Amino acid sequence: MKPIFPIFTAAFFFLAACNSATKPSAANFTAAINQYLAAHGQLCISTGSQFPIDVPASQQSDQHGIAAKLSALQHAGLVNVTNTTAVEQNLASSLSLSPRKPEPVKRYTVSIEGQKYLQPVMTDFGQTSGFCYGQKQVDTIVRWSALTTVGSATETHVAYTYRIVNLAPWGSRSDVQKAFPVIHTMETESKTNQVVTLQLGTDGWRVFSS
Repeated sequence: MKPIFPIFTAAFFFLAACNSATKPSAANFTAAINQYLAAHGQLCISTGSQFPIDVPASQQSDQHGIAAKLSALQHAGLVNVTNTTAVEQNLASSLSLSPRKPEPVKRYTVSIEGQKYLQPVMTDFGQTSGFCYGQKQVDTIVRWSALTTVGSATETHVAYTYRIVNLAPWGSRSDVQKAFPVIHTMETESKTNQVVTLQLGTDGWRVFSS
């Protein structure tokens, strides 16, 4: 009788190759994209200013400016507000030759609850503080392109949709979503295809970012 050990050995290596992290598959692409999203997929909102934030009386009735945003955050329990006086700090005051007098302001500071969600956030105007309300995670791998060689790297372009996980309760509030429309925008975009480039490394696939 011929030994069957080589047959089992060959079968084992065949199955291992099929399950290898280097194989182009939905499972491997999901793992690679989720690894990237764990570091770059946080969803956050920002007022565009660092705390504490003072809102003078002249701006407190603005329904579309920072006052409305801070009011929604206050009702969500993320910030506290106190009445005080302060010298308004803006471009006009910095260019003024005469000293400006303190005026009544509402001063907003981050609450204990808000500290749980506060993170540094990059905006078009640089880094500021923001409240992160959820995390992107792959929902479905829609398709991927044929493998190509670019230089010495093997690449593929993967289309996927995402879902929002670990959603903070305040992220679903209608007043917060009205003040920060980006929350609804990100929910809508989750249903559209996102495309990312993956490169094959010795230990598997990873998102290529230039």
